[in-house]
Amino acid sequence: MTNSLSDPGGGASDHPLHPLLWPQSVAVIGASPDLTKIRGRLLAFLVNNGFGGAILPINPSHREIQGLPCFAHIGAATAHLGKPVDVALVAIPAATVLAALEDCAAAGVRHAVVISSGFAEEGGDAGRAQEAISELASRTGMRISGPNAEGYYNAMANLAATFSPTLADPPDRSPRLSDRRVGIVAQSGGVGYALFQQGRRAGLDFSYVVTSGNEADVDMAELVEYMVADPHTRVIFLYIETLRDPDRFMASALKGRQLGKHIVAIKIGQSAAGQRAAASHTAALAGWSQAYGALFERCGVFQALDLEEALAMCCLLVTGPLPAGKRVAVVSASGGAAAWAGDTVERLGGAVPVLSEGLQQAIRAHIPSYGAAANPIDVTAQALRTGGMLRIVDLLCDCDEVDAVLLVTSLTIKHFLFDKSHLRKIIESARKPFIFYSFSIPTELAISTLTAAGVAATTNLPGTCSALLKLAAPAPAGYGERSPSRPVDELVSSVISNGDDLLCEYEVKRILARQGLAGPREILATSEASAVEAADAIGYPLAMKVQSPLLPHKTEIGGVRLDVRSAAEVRAAYRDLVAAASAHSDPTRLRGILVQTMGKKGHELIIGAVRDPAMGPLVLVGFGGVAVELYRDVCYRLAPVDREGALAMLEGLQSAPLFKGFRGQPALDLVPIADLIALVSRIAWELQEEIDEFELNPVIVHADNAGYTVADALMRRRPQAGPAPWEDTP
Repeated sequence: MTNSLSDPGGGASDHPLHPLLWPQSVAVIGASPDLTKIRGRLLAFLVNNGFGGAILPINPSHREIQGLPCFAHIGAATAHLGKPVDVALVAIPAATVLAALEDCAAAGVRHAVVISSGFAEEGGDAGRAQEAISELASRTGMRISGPNAEGYYNAMANLAATFSPTLADPPDRSPRLSDRRVGIVAQSGGVGYALFQQGRRAGLDFSYVVTSGNEADVDMAELVEYMVADPHTRVIFLYIETLRDPDRFMASALKGRQLGKHIVAIKIGQSAAGQRAAASHTAALAGWSQAYGALFERCGVFQALDLEEALAMCCLLVTGPLPAGKRVAVVSASGGAAAWAGDTVERLGGAVPVLSEGLQQAIRAHIPSYGAAANPIDVTAQALRTGGMLRIVDLLCDCDEVDAVLLVTSLTIKHFLFDKSHLRKIIESARKPFIFYSFSIPTELAISTLTAAGVAATTNLPGTCSALLKLAAPAPAGYGERSPSRPVDELVSSVISNGDDLLCEYEVKRILARQGLAGPREILATSEASAVEAADAIGYPLAMKVQSPLLPHKTEIGGVRLDVRSAAEVRAAYRDLVAAASAHSDPTRLRGILVQTMGKKGHELIIGAVRDPAMGPLVLVGFGGVAVELYRDVCYRLAPVDREGALAMLEGLQSAPLFKGFRGQPALDLVPIADLIALVSRIAWELQEEIDEFELNPVIVHADNAGYTVADALMRRRPQAGPAPWEDTP
């Protein structure tokens, strides 16, 4: 077993966090012989798990604890060692933590882990105490994890620097599924160690379990950066409340993808309660949880909804290749269980395709006549006993008709019925993902035997099926370069700086025109007479709209007139629109009535972008125009995107079949729309210091390759100070 004194660290050995995860010495500030106390368990777990480095209890009230000499203060421990301590674990009352950290920094301690609670999670003075911890780390150079952390575990060094009960006893050394180790970073210690405990039982091997707590200094992004560089870690599981450095996280995740590593994440806080009222539909739809989803999609992070799904993902990632698609073969000795699994796969968006007649014929050679070979495949109990099930799995792994194989059976067995060498050969061939689901509680014999053969087994059907399907996601593509923003065009800057906080449609279209996007002919009228003149110049039929920075949603106050066909109708519409605007807002803020060419009918889309305070601009495309918040058929990506990425967004909409000639309707040319989405994303990226929201809604897509019409637009300037009103602050 690798130990803390000999690990070379590979590419991670030069990382600032390497001394934390591979220390040669660990001190426990406030160590106690009382195992009912956290600081007592910290010391006991270090000793009992077999850490090979120096363990240094610090407590002036004791001369010896757990057979180890106890030191009155950290300086005395340093003098004893003859060099600075690598890691100090701090689990003392919150009011005494800062002074203890000052002592550690003065003694040259390289890294402190603050287990103590009672800081930013409480707010007020406790929050200010955490700010002092951050300042101390910056001032002294001593790295600090926590506070409010549950410590960490290095499985290879037998280093249990935690009080988690999952490490009260050393983990067993039974065979593992694979030598591909999983590293855990969790902002909740309980959840992080829960996945560790369940993963150990499922046969996963782990490199590290690190809980980051309140992240006064060391944060999740830096820990991910370390694990990406770490040669021992192949899969990284994250439990995320918030990311404090999304750019660093993105860079690390993308590098990990290039190195063949995978990240599985659970992100909490995705309810509608996290959203805020906003001027645009885009901002109302694009809350902070959507921004995280877009970040994960951009980085190729697999997002799990719960621990069972995350566990299944990790098991699949360490035992086989990624599925090439979402076609699943279900193989079972129970017809009822096979149908249940097939229903679950299809309900979650996968396919259980009927197999070709030739493949069915090959399968029938291994099952009784009363079995089923079409898919789901019922091999019956007889084929289970004769070994036919695994021969069928071989056939499925060799065919090109399915992308993954799910074996559904009962693992409540006294005698193992599968050929272990055959199982190992299937896994080692790495042809397709292959996993067991047991619909009864597995015996230890079944789990240990499967684990020794390198085969994973789960007991949660929806989580397993969902994991198979989510792992089939394509690699991220279609993104523009996130290069530094160019200087803002002088005309664009003038329009934005001279406008109100909310720019009206005609002002936004001036910006679009500057970017080369020609819109419908339109003129801003400020009187009945000028409205008629505009109408005569443009030609009928017309659309007429209120233009006021106080009225972003014109249809809701009767601020739009369509299909205006005569001068008399123009005059009447002008009077009605002015009256509607005056009734619903300050009439002195009315800029005028926009008179424009009446757009042809077509499919209505929304294309928008909104600035997330952490992630930057988030681009959105959705179906439905004014009803988009009702339908909520939308796709999100981080800006900027290119044509390929924009086309992927359009194809990701649930209503995408409408673009392709649904029920005899003509198919739409999506390339111009994709180019428009890419343009919106680029504008949002380049103007992110100036604008918060940018929306074209509706964009009417015309049939017969007739292009599109931007029927309305708005833009909201970024406030000079403080967050935009829509922004959530989790």
